Amino acid sequence: MLKKVIIAFTVLLALSLIACYNAVKVNTRQLNIREESIYSAKIDEDTDGLLVAYFTDLYFGEFFKESDLQNLIAKIDAFHPDLIMFGGDLAVHSAEREYLLSCLSGLDATYGKYAVSGDLDDERNKDILREAGFVLLENDHNTIDIDRNSCINLIGLNDLVQGNPDPASAFSGVDNTRFTIVFSHCPDIFTQLNSYDFDYLLAGHSLGGQVYLPIIDLFNRPEGAKKYYKGKTTMNGKTLDISNGVGRTGKDARFLADSEIVLYTLHSNK
Repeated sequence: MLKKVIIAFTVLLALSLIACYNAVKVNTRQLNIREESIYSAKIDEDTDGLLVAYFTDLYFGEFFKESDLQNLIAKIDAFHPDLIMFGGDLAVHSAEREYLLSCLSGLDATYGKYAVSGDLDDERNKDILREAGFVLLENDHNTIDIDRNSCINLIGLNDLVQGNPDPASAFSGVDNTRFTIVFSHCPDIFTQLNSYDFDYLLAGHSLGGQVYLPIIDLFNRPEGAKKYYKGKTTMNGKTLDISNGVGRTGKDARFLADSEIVLYTLHSNK
């Protein structure tokens, strides 16, 4: 009996050490591409195949350094996205401003680059995004014209923690017969959007747990991601998709929450 206990303990210890090594030395060096296909009758044939690249939670200057940023930019550029969206939390205060600005300015997309601010984004970060060519949507919307007869709606809401989200203002004047993507830094904004007509809500903030321990994380969720924390949720025909983000904060580790860029391809199901 004692021998079995020792063997079990040894195996458990070995697995724990392997998991810790991967979390610190392997997973932190990986940046995954998550590909999603979205089908909707609101997407017409001229919009079919539109590629949207979404990334969030950069935390540039903390553990996410220059080589990581170069890798991120290269991976996004390699897919030649039609639309680029950033979901907030750009950089820590000590980050090298000009280098970050230079890299983000190099990103290019056929129909533009758009961003919302996160709870850690001060005016400095917002200025970097604007100077890099991103349209910052703060409780506002924009129509992405594909051609003369085709378009999609893009709606950006302020974050829940430090901002003041105003869905009524952001949705005002939006043609809800068109496919509509909402993005906001904190996923719990989903609860405030029951009465609004949209198709997808993109969010981040939680980092998917970063070091995701299912039971422990039930009691350790950040403000703004208490109810909706990880993965996808669909309700009344509307889908919330929470990205794990690309950066790391607090500790240089990732476990069961890989860093990711999300690529959405829009398809018509008419």
